[in-house]
Amino acid sequence: MHRLGGPLLSVDNLHVYHGAIHALQGIDFVIERGEIVTLIGANGAGKSSTLRCLSGLLPAAEGSRIIFDGRDITNAPAHEIVAMGICQSPEGRRIFAEMSVEENLFMGAYSHRTVDAERLEYVYSLFPLLAERRAQRGGTLSGGEQQMLAIGRALMTRPRLLLLDEPSLGLAPLLVREIFGIIATLNQRDDVTILLVEQNANQALATAHRGYVMETGRITLSDQSAALLANDMVRQAYLGE
Repeated sequence: MHRLGGPLLSVDNLHVYHGAIHALQGIDFVIERGEIVTLIGANGAGKSSTLRCLSGLLPAAEGSRIIFDGRDITNAPAHEIVAMGICQSPEGRRIFAEMSVEENLFMGAYSHRTVDAERLEYVYSLFPLLAERRAQRGGTLSGGEQQMLAIGRALMTRPRLLLLDEPSLGLAPLLVREIFGIIATLNQRDDVTILLVEQNANQALATAHRGYVMETGRITLSDQSAALLANDMVRQAYLGE
């Protein structure tokens, strides 16, 4: 059973514009401490825009409110948001191809000014393949290894809320299971709260405690994951049934 300790993140009336496009149209959601929450929806629904706004990479429009651990972080600078304990593993991994695996991980610790050797060993314990390849250039890793590196880099910040954007994208089914096994371990064993954006809705709902369904910038449905897996509309639209 997951441990809940009250809201860690509250999002109220979040609006985001990309130029003239109204990408997020007043969404509301809450993440409790100790939860895995997933956002599911078609491409262009606004899932990645939501994560980028929470990370401080996209501005929220007037009237929006984002509260993290009781503190208003709406439009706070990205480096301050990381320092407060929110870190994102971005879609497409975006590792530093010319840097070694270990140098990429050091970049994750940049906001702490010094590299925590204990934290580095913790990441290597989660991803033994990265330890084996610590001197290898990031760009020479396989897609699955690069995804592990992107998550490991985010974990170097000791996040209290980990934002994962499409962690299974382009990976073979065996690697998808491995990545989601690690996500479950982070939550259950290490008590990391996670917001997961994932095209693989079956896998996302099987891993998360609760889910929100997004359609064209709005949240249209929210429920426990088991209920969403059993929902006929969700099954037809997102689970391929």
